[in-house]
Amino acid sequence: MCGIVGYIGDRSANEVLISGLRKLEYRGYDSAGVATIPKGLPELHRTRAKGKLINLEEKLAQEDIIYASQIGIGHTRWATHGKPEEHNAHPHTDMSDQLAVVQNGIIENYHALRQELKERGHEFVTETDTEVIPHLIAEYLEQTRGKIRTEHAPAAPTSPELMEAVRLAVSRLEGAFAIAVVHADYPDQIIAVRQQAPLVIGLGKGENFCASDTPALVSYTRTVLALDNGEIARLTRDRVEIFNFAGDRQRRSPQTLNWNPVMVEKQGFRHYMLKEIYEQPGVIRAGLASYVSDAGWVNLGLTPDFLKGIDRVQILACGTSWHAGLVGKYLLEQVANIPTSVQYASEYRYAPPPVIPNTLVIGVTQSGETADTLAALELAKSRGDRCLGITNRTESSISRIADQILDTQAGIEIGVAATKTFVAQLLIFYLLTLELGINQQSISEAKAQNLIEGLRQLPAQIERILESQERYIEQLAHTFAHTKDFIYLGRGINFPIALEGSLKLKEISYIHAEGYPAGEMKHGPIALLDQDMPVVAIATPGTVYEKVLSNAQEARAREAQLIGVAPIDDPVAVDTFDHLLPIPVVDEILSPILTVIPLQLLAYHIAAHKGLDVDQPRNLAKSVTVE
Repeated sequence: MCGIVGYIGDRSANEVLISGLRKLEYRGYDSAGVATIPKGLPELHRTRAKGKLINLEEKLAQEDIIYASQIGIGHTRWATHGKPEEHNAHPHTDMSDQLAVVQNGIIENYHALRQELKERGHEFVTETDTEVIPHLIAEYLEQTRGKIRTEHAPAAPTSPELMEAVRLAVSRLEGAFAIAVVHADYPDQIIAVRQQAPLVIGLGKGENFCASDTPALVSYTRTVLALDNGEIARLTRDRVEIFNFAGDRQRRSPQTLNWNPVMVEKQGFRHYMLKEIYEQPGVIRAGLASYVSDAGWVNLGLTPDFLKGIDRVQILACGTSWHAGLVGKYLLEQVANIPTSVQYASEYRYAPPPVIPNTLVIGVTQSGETADTLAALELAKSRGDRCLGITNRTESSISRIADQILDTQAGIEIGVAATKTFVAQLLIFYLLTLELGINQQSISEAKAQNLIEGLRQLPAQIERILESQERYIEQLAHTFAHTKDFIYLGRGINFPIALEGSLKLKEISYIHAEGYPAGEMKHGPIALLDQDMPVVAIATPGTVYEKVLSNAQEARAREAQLIGVAPIDDPVAVDTFDHLLPIPVVDEILSPILTVIPLQLLAYHIAAHKGLDVDQPRNLAKSVTVE
């Protein structure tokens, strides 16, 4: 969740660190800071600020000439232990103020370590769990300095003392963490550590980088190497060395990202979220081009026998990905005839169902780093289940856990509230359903071809919704910007879209919203209805269309304002709803990819009208990498 950036090379360290941290703002943060070693000065310089990065930049602008540096670490903090105040902001130092550490994660045994260090004379100035790390490293550094110099005199050009001290210190830590360390006495190196929290190395010519996510690096390099759990890296200007926690050298080949800096720019849109909403037709086209032949045959690129003999599917996910999983459940059961269940990954990992042979477990995470989903998938794998990962980040941790990976290919998504990655996950579930159904002969070739043809029509239909509705929805947002509560209703395959629509609204507008199966409204939620409670109903022609319209009429009878996502050419729908957000008429099974679009726009424009930080809503992080 927190953002980490490290740099060593010939550029201005502050420039690289701030640029990288800005690319990581989507992860969510409440304070920021950097620690650098000024060129020619054997001292550590640290600058921190509460709030947005601009506050930190203003401080650095006054200092950069005096403290010009070419090595440093930076951090954006999302508070866990200790209030979001400047004194709790990273980087944290030891008592000498010569060693600095930034950390993403939670040190579970920090209290015991803190007490132990206090008894040995260490003084602490924050309430954070991270502060124990520089104090612990400093203790081990005193031990390793004498030992290594005695055994290996004279010292190597790049001294191993700091890395050995870090290795010994992290062996004492319990929890999930990613760490970057610099020390004024060792201005030629950065030490980076990963344990259950993401950290990636960027490789350059005469310079190297580390970061908690790759968008921080793409402006400088596309050659990256992701650390595995239990690994330590030493970065100098000219090389990167990787060791495990036992001190053994590790060897691995880097990857080349197919991203470029333009992909993370707004390109004229007011917010990243709006840009990403408009990118959804292209996401669908790209996914179909990758996985469906011109003749209409699905090939997900999985090994030939991976999907054979599957009797049951278990989907594990969190948040928006969980909603995509609910749509996936509907498709797999109703189209491919495969029993499917969906669980929150955070619940599964502590209360898994009984082991059932021939189960395919699917972990869905856009970032590939969601802590609960990774832990749940590891548990499933340990129980003998086949594990499939669905992610937008194939270089992420899930690729090292799952047996096979499906790439949603949505491109970089900066907005914290997922939009295009959700639609990309839905497309993967449609294609997986078709491939499984064909393999198990539960879907005829004719039906599969009809669904493929319907999927191919969706990008143009999404474009039609965006072109025809955005201005109207922007005006409609003014009406509801000061509303305190919303109810969203859907049935069948569109119930998950009601959940997703309500989640988008609450995430970015801070309006309380709840999604319900439309048929359940009479079983409690109807008590909430009055003229101040808007109801958004998703009504698409199909098996439950008339039922949803009937449920909407019940809300209308209680004076609720009705917003309908429904076809415009049905006079009953036109008469039922006070405000109609029309969608093209498609097969009901395909409708979720269309019905979610106006709900994304509604949430976006309400939040934008309120003047809120749409791309970085309060208290939220793009990738939840801690439990």
